Amino acid sequence: MARRVAGAALVVGLLGAGAPVLAAPAYADSTAPAGTQVTASIPSIGDLLRGVEVDWAEGHWNWTAWNDPTPVAFGGDQPNYQCAEYVARSLAAAGLVPGLSPDDPQDDYFHYTAPWGTTYDLLLISDVAPYHNLYDYLMDSHLGTDVGDHPEEARPGDVVVTYADLGGTKSHAGLVATAPDGTNEATVDAHNRARQHYGYHFYAPSHLIRIEPLGLLDGLAQSFAVQPGTGATAGTGTTGAAGTTGGTARFAAPNLMAAPKAAAPKTAAPKAAVPAPANEPNQSGAGRMDPAGPQV
Repeated sequence: MARRVAGAALVVGLLGAGAPVLAAPAYADSTAPAGTQVTASIPSIGDLLRGVEVDWAEGHWNWTAWNDPTPVAFGGDQPNYQCAEYVARSLAAAGLVPGLSPDDPQDDYFHYTAPWGTTYDLLLISDVAPYHNLYDYLMDSHLGTDVGDHPEEARPGDVVVTYADLGGTKSHAGLVATAPDGTNEATVDAHNRARQHYGYHFYAPSHLIRIEPLGLLDGLAQSFAVQPGTGATAGTGTTGAAGTTGGTARFAAPNLMAAPKAAAPKTAAPKAAVPAPANEPNQSGAGRMDPAGPQV
């Protein structure tokens, strides 16, 4: 818990300081004629953090596993480093998963407990009860906004979710690498078959999840907002501590300035293994298979 709170405090500080830090003056090019005004475009904190996501993703799209940089060929299988984990680690590289780094063990992503108390399986994108998957984290944290099937709005660092599983449910995830430019479609980096700058249309039917780092700041603020007269915080999204919908009370708002407590040993029982797809090994915990199996 201390680590999650510290991570949340770091994100709050980073995002909160982002605007003033970026509001630096634009200096004129020294080669410009005297009296010529030069306007520089200053990226937003959101642009910068999405750029960090993409830079990290570009350097890891063909890794064999999170801790094995041995490259696989374009289109090669990555059974131990699947799509949701790859996207989640890209987000963590930009500080958008409080308390997690992109180099943390796979088990930390398998049962990640967010600052608001909900536990997520960030190795999972498919809808498998009772798990809260990567999509749930994006919605609950306010980091992501599902805008539906709008590839024309894709920006580098946004997330694409494919709906090709049974019943039209979630089956795959990738990270937008390049935006559409009027001539070329957006491209996507993804795992489970290693893809870099792969055409967005290959992920249809899909929804675009727009990533707004400042939305995470809003989600954290709502999580830690104490309800009057209760001493408990309000829920922020689709899943409360008990897996319920709506704004149920979760936990007392933490004092982010307090000295961190000693980390308590993890004593929670492991989750029940999700049945592996046909012809795929059933791997629980590290290296566990996504129920959707390999995708594009």
